[in-house]
Amino acid sequence: MIQWIAFKTSVKKIYLWIKTYWYVPVGTLWAIVTWFFFRQKASAMVDNFNETREAHRKEIDIINKSKEEEVSVLKGVVAKSREEDKKAEEKYRKTSADIKKKSNARKKDLVDQETAELADQLKKMMDGE
Repeated sequence: MIQWIAFKTSVKKIYLWIKTYWYVPVGTLWAIVTWFFFRQKASAMVDNFNETREAHRKEIDIINKSKEEEVSVLKGVVAKSREEDKKAEEKYRKTSADIKKKSNARKKDLVDQETAELADQLKKMMDGE
């Protein structure tokens, strides 16, 4: 009688475990059945898997090469753009310096001219009195 109760308890525990983790025995059974029926084709499947992996590696290499080419082209464009910016900035500095020199020279000429005119007017005023 005690053995019967222990057996029933064990069966209930096993049932509960299988109910909770049903995928473990099903997966194990599937693996055994697959191995039994397809063991001759296993080498062909492994070869197919290796070929697929190699093809994937080649595709990844092609993608990486195209990315590297694109990056190098973009770096070239950026470098060229920076060089052109430096040239334009240098040209602007030269032009700005020339304009400033001309402006300062013109101011000096105007000041000298005004001073000369004022001196002439002052001379006239002094002579006229």
